[in-house]
Amino acid sequence: MTSIAASGSDRQTIFVVEDHPTTLEGIHSILKRFGDKIILETLTTIEEAREAIDRLRPNLLVLDLQLPESAGENASTEVGIQFLKDLMNDYEHLNIAVHTSYPDALVRIIPDIDNHRGGFTVTSKDSATEKAFERFRAALHGYTHTRDIRSLKAGLELKPEWLETLDLACKEGYQDRAIAKHLHVSESMVRNYWSKIYDVLGIYPEDEKEEGRNLRIVTCLKAREEGLVD
Repeated sequence: MTSIAASGSDRQTIFVVEDHPTTLEGIHSILKRFGDKIILETLTTIEEAREAIDRLRPNLLVLDLQLPESAGENASTEVGIQFLKDLMNDYEHLNIAVHTSYPDALVRIIPDIDNHRGGFTVTSKDSATEKAFERFRAALHGYTHTRDIRSLKAGLELKPEWLETLDLACKEGYQDRAIAKHLHVSESMVRNYWSKIYDVLGIYPEDEKEEGRNLRIVTCLKAREEGLVD
């Protein structure tokens, strides 16, 4: 386990769980783009990661899927997937960025990802540096971006509360506060619903076609095209 501390009072803690030195070096170079606003801690096994997260909840967890349970053991994607499921179950607001050579493995746990309330993004290890940084930053800010795995799963699947959020916004013109009151949830939960809705519909601020356009308007148009809103 290694740590890199940064100066400043508004630092955010980022844990990186990765056992391959070359990949780890690449992740560190990407995270350097955050400048002096982060505290970076590196962990190489799931055992180390569990202990670290129990000790301190990071603002962002960047992890591979192919990981060893403990020192000296072989890395396994199955072990990594189970660890990820446990994390989402135990720490529902934890921001997670999966950085892996095996993103397809996440398809089977999409329902778990959809239930997760923290940020969740996915990048492949061969992603461009700028793309990886943007996904890390999106997860840090609580956004969901799983286009790479959703493209492998046919059909749109929206939870009832997401559909009701769409109805209230697109048909009734409700803003988040009114939606929250109607659904008896917090405004932060409504913002989480929107993040999930954007993700399922494939609407992301990074897309050039969405630049300068109101995401809610774009979302309502797309929802109507898909028959989700009358």
